[in-house]
Order: sequence, then C-alpha cells, then structure tokens
Amino acid sequence: MSTTHPIEPSAPQDLAMSPFIRRAVVERATVHEVLMGAQDNLTNVLAVMLGVSIGSGRADLVALAGMSAAVAESVSMGGVLYSSTRAERALDTHAGTTPDEARSTLAPVQSGVVTFAAAFLAGLIPLAPFVVLPLTVAVPVSIGVSVGALFLLGAAIGRISGAKWWRDGFRLVLVAGLAALAAAAIGTAFRI
Repeated sequence: MSTTHPIEPSAPQDLAMSPFIRRAVVERATVHEVLMGAQDNLTNVLAVMLGVSIGSGRADLVALAGMSAAVAESVSMGGVLYSSTRAERALDTHAGTTPDEARSTLAPVQSGVVTFAAAFLAGLIPLAPFVVLPLTVAVPVSIGVSVGALFLLGAAIGRISGAKWWRDGFRLVLVAGLAALAAAAIGTAFRI
C-alpha cells in the first residue's frame, strides 16, 4: 500500500527565483493599494461634492470642498496603508510567522505612495467637470464620469481576480451610490 504525501509548499526562496510568480504577487499587492485608494477617494470626493453643491448651490464652495477632500483623503489613505503595512510586518515578525506574500511584497513606503497616488488621481475625477462647466451642468457630468470610472475600476479588478467583471463593476457603483445618496440627503437637509 503506497502512501501519498501532500505536496510541500514552495519555500520563499523558490518564489524569489521565479520572476513570473514574483510579478504576479507584486501585481496582486498593488491591486490592493490601488483599489483601497481609488475607490475610497473617488467615492468620498463625489459624495462631498454632491452634498456641498446641493447644500450651497455655489461652484466655488464645491471646488474648495472637493479639492480639500481629495488632498486630505489621499494623504490619509496613503498614511493608513503605510501604517497598516508596517504593523502587519511587525506583528508577523513578533509572532515569528511568515507574512502573507500578497500583503508584504510592497514595502510600507511603497504601499503608502501607491495608495496616495491612486487616491489623488481618482479624487480628481469627480472634481474635473466643476473646473470647466457651470454648476448645473457639472453636477450630472461629475456623477456620470464618476460612476463610469468606478464601474471600470471594479470591472478591471474583477478581470484581474478572475471574478465576473460586470458584477465587481456594479458593486463599486452601488457602494458609491449609497455614499452619494447619503451626502445628497445631508445637503438637502442642511441647505445654506
């Protein structure tokens, strides 16, 4: 009677030797940072801009609030990913465990920078229409452009992860829609 032995997982040295596997791990880790930054900031800036535009009816306040939210959220998200990556590594080191490859491939500074860049660029998407269009036109254009960008981001993540791309696209749109509705309700309730 022969016994079968489970296949032993590859040693970390084997991962370092394979450029194909290393690239896949780096891409997976980068997707995490990009998704965290881009989805969060695009959603937040869109919601802030809707709330302020409905509540104030002033393009200058919308631009100020939107840009402030875009910058503040980008710095915050970059800091969060930097801190969380450092904490995960410290916990893994303290516990003597091997860190999860997908999370630990990017150094804490890299994680923070990638998240900051993704968040900042995504935060500019809902703001852009307000730079060139009057308020009454900029609001629906901003919503349309932002919803499209969120759907494309979700679809891209779905394709990379092997999920149904359209489902992931709609999932991001749903989350952003809920945030936008909440902000619109606040703007309506507290008009100035």
